[in-house]
Amino acid sequence: MAKKSKKSDTEEEKKEDPKKAPAEEGKKEGEETEEEIQKRLEEEEKAKIEAEKLELRKQKADQFETYLKESGISQAFQIVFAEIIAKGVPDDKVFTYAAARLRALKKELDNAE
Repeated sequence: MAKKSKKSDTEEEKKEDPKKAPAEEGKKEGEETEEEIQKRLEEEEKAKIEAEKLELRKQKADQFETYLKESGISQAFQIVFAEIIAKGVPDDKVFTYAAARLRALKKELDNAE
C-alpha cells in the first residue's frame, strides 16, 4: 500500500467528521488568546513591580534629601568647595583639604551644641 501524506490524512479527517475540525481550530485560537492573556498579565505584573521599585526609590531619595537638609552637610560641602576655589587649592590636594575642613566643621558644630 502507498503511504498517504499528512495533508491528505487531515483532509480525510475533516471529511469524516466535519464538526471535529472547526472545534480543533477554535481550540487553537482559544489557546492563543490564553497565551496572550498570560503574557499581558505577566507584563502588567512586571510593570507593577517596576512602579513599586520606582516609588521606593523616590521615598529613599526624599529621605536622603531630608537628611541632607537636617544634617547641614550640603551647606558644609558648599562652604568647603567655595574655600577650595577661593584659595586655589591644587587639584592633587582637593580631597585632603575637603576631608580636613569637613572634620573641622563637624567639630565646630559639635562644640556649638
